[in-house]
Amino acid sequence: MPSRCWAPPAPYDLPRTLRVLRRGRSDPACLQEADGTWWRTSRTTKGPVALRITDHPDATTGRLITGTAWGPGDDWALEQLPALLGADDDTQDSSEYGRVIVPGDATLCGTRIVVCLSEFGSVALVCADDPGAVLGTDEAQTEGEPDGADLAKANRVLVELGYVVVAEELLESD
Repeated sequence: MPSRCWAPPAPYDLPRTLRVLRRGRSDPACLQEADGTWWRTSRTTKGPVALRITDHPDATTGRLITGTAWGPGDDWALEQLPALLGADDDTQDSSEYGRVIVPGDATLCGTRIVVCLSEFGSVALVCADDPGAVLGTDEAQTEGEPDGADLAKANRVLVELGYVVVAEELLESD
């Protein structure tokens, strides 16, 4: 029975991550035991697989999640284990509720403005052209785009609607 270990980033909640895969509390394809062990069965392109997922402390990484698999699809399931557990999730995009795009021909300097609305409360991000692009909003303004009056108007309207406007640079992480 092959196994694979994955060290999740902190903080990490295994039950909360896997619970969304269940179809009701009694789903036989995705069960949680009293000791915290998870069992998941799947059909893969290589065949069916049963996957046991355990979460335990590790002296080096802090926590270690181990997947052990049985069945013809065992190698495939273990290869996909980090992705199943959220390793490939883009947390920046998951918090976005929607976007409002102000076309360039409606702005003073011809650069479109993008307003991103957060799914977590009344938070908004006003960006020059493309959120997360090479330039942040402050840098883009230094380059002459977008116009300060356009940004001020967008910020004022958002505040009037009850939003808290957050600078794009605050959300960048290296």
